[in-house]
Amino acid sequence: MRIPSQFNDSSLYRPRRGDGNSKKHRSVPGATDSRRRLIRLGVVLLLVVVVMREARRPGLYQTFFDTREENWIPIAPAADPTGRSAQTGAPADRIAAAGNDVTVNARAGESGAAIRRATARWVDAMEVPLQRAWTESLIKIQSSSAQTSTGWGGLSVDQFDASTELVQQSSVQQGHETHDEFLAMIQTLRDCAVADECPPGVWGRIASVAVPTLDALQAAATRRVSDGTFWTSADSDAFYLGLVRSDALPSDGGVTTGTLPLLQQPEIYRGQTIRLVGTLHLAEPKTAQSNRAGVESYWKLWIIPADGGIRPTILMTRELPGLIADSLTADGKWDHQSNPDNPDGKIAAVGRFIKRLPYRSSIGADLAPVVIGRVVGAKGLASTSGEQSGGDATGDSAAAGGDLTGLVGVLLAIVGGIALAGFLMYRSALDAKRSRTLRQHAGDDVKLDLDALADHDAANEGTQS
Repeated sequence: MRIPSQFNDSSLYRPRRGDGNSKKHRSVPGATDSRRRLIRLGVVLLLVVVVMREARRPGLYQTFFDTREENWIPIAPAADPTGRSAQTGAPADRIAAAGNDVTVNARAGESGAAIRRATARWVDAMEVPLQRAWTESLIKIQSSSAQTSTGWGGLSVDQFDASTELVQQSSVQQGHETHDEFLAMIQTLRDCAVADECPPGVWGRIASVAVPTLDALQAAATRRVSDGTFWTSADSDAFYLGLVRSDALPSDGGVTTGTLPLLQQPEIYRGQTIRLVGTLHLAEPKTAQSNRAGVESYWKLWIIPADGGIRPTILMTRELPGLIADSLTADGKWDHQSNPDNPDGKIAAVGRFIKRLPYRSSIGADLAPVVIGRVVGAKGLASTSGEQSGGDATGDSAAAGGDLTGLVGVLLAIVGGIALAGFLMYRSALDAKRSRTLRQHAGDDVKLDLDALADHDAANEGTQS
């Protein structure tokens, strides 16, 4: 078996010398073929060097995969009508002034980790109806105003007594202090159930235990989700609880990922905070069904992540920022004309992956990962300030200058390579022409002596006679 060369039609093997070899007189490719081969290899090597040098510069491919967010507009969570922070229940203006975007879990003190571990064990020991009752009660108290009383709903007195028994009988406590904090929260809410209303400021007294409890309830609800199917009743707890708690997600949290990792490794990413950066293709408003979290409506966003793929990821969000909603057409698609700074609808979002949802695509039945969260940024919308535009222009000028210098270098390298290849090919053509001329005139100086040949033939005949 002979493997042909990729540069010409000659064999990669030298012909063997020998009497029985019919190809023993075939000559090996000469100097001309070797020179041409070296020219091709040199040109390919030059291109490889140029590509390797330019591959480290993201400006060449960010036109196709533009994930830079330094010029994007950050979008804060929607303001709570009660004026309270979704994380702690503190006044929203105080939280915004301090620039604090962390949850109560990060500020719970030294006992925070112990409380979270104890809460996870406590919630796992509950039956599903008791978990749902706790979810309804805590969400209602968290969303209520801190200045007025709140009507009670959710847990009954008997359910509080059952929760107290779980605390006392299970291994939920990690110490006497943690045990007392759980019992204090249960007793405070039990008094609300007896009086059928909660006085102002209840959430502030129980937040150090209530927020980890909601985290554990959300994790337990996520484990009940049916993956790879349409929405079922078992999914509603995790779905609506994720929507109502999406404002507590940090804007810069989570790992950036695309569609394929979520489809191929759902067990690893389920319940984890992820970040989506991509193009908004469709926004659909939805009306919520009856739920314990008090969600009335939400949005279903179809996003193509900026990882080079074409498979969509679905983002479920409770609120759609005005900057995004104003840029949509009547059918929910992105209006390319309204925002010349962002014609493709580049947005960023954070959320928790919950499941893979079937949908009908152009090729038939397919799956799309579902993330429940919120939009945290959008690229260069028309509402950017003049100061931001000025700073961006300076940065763009510097980037443009660097790109121009790199482009000149690439062009010089290409021109030099072409010139070198042309010179070597010209030399090869001259050598080939000289060799052809020598072969054509190789027999011109040979003269035959016909008389000598005749005498030689006569002598041979006499000898034979």
